[in-house]
Amino acid sequence: MARKVGKEYQMQPELRNGSSESGTPDPAEDSLFATLARVEHDLNDLIDALALLGVKRCSQCRKFFRCADPGALFDCGQLVCYGCLPDWWPSMSMRLGIADRERIEGKLASWLRKHHRAEVVKANSGGVPDSANAEFQIVAKCVECAGSGKLMEGERCRFCSGLGTVRIVVPK
Repeated sequence: MARKVGKEYQMQPELRNGSSESGTPDPAEDSLFATLARVEHDLNDLIDALALLGVKRCSQCRKFFRCADPGALFDCGQLVCYGCLPDWWPSMSMRLGIADRERIEGKLASWLRKHHRAEVVKANSGGVPDSANAEFQIVAKCVECAGSGKLMEGERCRFCSGLGTVRIVVPK
């Protein structure tokens, strides 16, 4: 804070962070900090207690879900709810190495088929999958041919049409 003295300005020390001019901390601020630390500790204890009761939290939206519903959260080292998948997966897949991405893609494709009515969509006559009515979709390595496009007999894989990948679509 500046104060005009004659033609010059004289600088005065500002009171910051609740400290007085002598440099001693403000007791009200210390009390507020202690209260905030206690509330944070209590919230962490509450979250731990919810986990013991079978409730887990999405790492993205921070909402809580029952563990009894296996389709609510996808677990790949971090828990992600179904509602957050469309935004989470593209950014996550770009940060993963090829082997990790393929492993998680396979797990995600299986989870989507098991819990969210996802289907493997084959190419239509135009060569483009009909997925206009898709709520969420991913392309994953074909599990049947392990991404090679060929079966053990050397035939073209009938599940992926020899492409080595399949499109998994969750209908709206």
